[in-house]
Amino acid sequence: MLKDGADSVGALGALNRVYLNIGLFSEDWLTHFNPVVGGKPITPITIATARKNSAFWRATEASTPNTALFFLKAAQPDRLAAAPGGDTYLAKDAALVSAGRDVFADTCARCHSSKQPVPPANARLGGTTIGRDYMDRFRAWWRWTQTPEFKTQMREVAAKPDFLEGNYLSTDARIPQTLLRTNMCSPLATNALRGNIWDNFSSESYKNLPSVGQSSYQDPFTGAIRTYAMPAGGRGYTRPPSLIALWSSAPYLLNNSVGPFNGDPSVEGRMKAFDAAIQQMLWPERRARDGEVPHAWGVIDRTTERSYLLVPESWIPRLPGMNADDNRLLASLIDSDGNIRIGPIPKGMPVNLLASFQPLAESKEPGAILRHYRNMLTALVELKKLLLTMPQNASDAALRSHFAPMRPKLMALSKCPDFVVNRGHYFGTAQFNQQDGLTADEHGFGTEPVLSDAQKRSLIAFLKTL
Repeated sequence: MLKDGADSVGALGALNRVYLNIGLFSEDWLTHFNPVVGGKPITPITIATARKNSAFWRATEASTPNTALFFLKAAQPDRLAAAPGGDTYLAKDAALVSAGRDVFADTCARCHSSKQPVPPANARLGGTTIGRDYMDRFRAWWRWTQTPEFKTQMREVAAKPDFLEGNYLSTDARIPQTLLRTNMCSPLATNALRGNIWDNFSSESYKNLPSVGQSSYQDPFTGAIRTYAMPAGGRGYTRPPSLIALWSSAPYLLNNSVGPFNGDPSVEGRMKAFDAAIQQMLWPERRARDGEVPHAWGVIDRTTERSYLLVPESWIPRLPGMNADDNRLLASLIDSDGNIRIGPIPKGMPVNLLASFQPLAESKEPGAILRHYRNMLTALVELKKLLLTMPQNASDAALRSHFAPMRPKLMALSKCPDFVVNRGHYFGTAQFNQQDGLTADEHGFGTEPVLSDAQKRSLIAFLKTL
């Protein structure tokens, strides 16, 4: 399952995409993009072409139903109670676990249970209701989940003895990033958009999804709060992961950024990771923070030593509309090995400043494409000038100051301007209700009841049973 909901054509289509991604019918696959170096506009891999020209595709497609049935049979819950020594980590106080179940029903189950009360007709999120009015339906659904009516019914569902049996512990619904307030880069993924490489493996309902609105993010240099217009057409959403065997899967969030990764697969090691991560989820003030940005919302991944980036010349395509000046600009940047050498990059620079650099224009409009490449070339030329005037034997701090004029230009060419990786999912915490600087779209989801420390501890006791 892709976390942004892009593989929205059902289990069989999603499984078949995996085999293409690992090399099936590479004769066609490699004609749609340049692997590793990029620099070529991406085109869709079509199922019709694979069916017509690849015996391997046809054989794989014919066997995929059996693969799906195998996964359904093999994917059984790994309960902590059944793990070696796992029972020692479970609460012995049945009243504590029961209280945690009620907290789960009130706060978590609306996204993390496949057993739900039936919503009003205008607030249903699945099936044929997914489309251009999805955000209107989602807002109605969210308001309904905040009512006593929903919470009473959800508690009754959760109290049934068979609540966990056959429960995927996710709704699989698309949740807007403006509600989650998590890092926006994964929801901005483009592979399954109309006309992109996995076009044939995403549904029309995905491609017709509306924008989630304006999202806030933090400037990685000044800490100022800025806004970003999330585009329509599929981006801007995250599907809730299943909470089955949550005890074993820390660290959390879609990028595994909340909690430590200790590399210890033992039950003891998994529980140490769980304890640390779940506390950071429910007490977000305990999450790590960036040390360089004032009032940082969380961690910004930064370079740990001075480094360089080599960009192959082929990343920058020669377009028919590029004039002689543009081509001269490009030629002036290329070294004898055919690379554009960017650096030295000082220690402490945000990794995503370059990792999210967008060499290819997303627009199909010729004028927008030309403007994008001209802005990119201009930025690279200015960067080269700064490199040529760089102080000799400069410290990392001096280098950061010298290259400061490039910050806005590189941010403007970033595919995702949000560099704080471990923010968001503040449900049940006071942080959710601290909304200064948020956009109107983020404010629109209202406030939520704040769980007491005792309620959080009871919730943790219940989560260990999943």
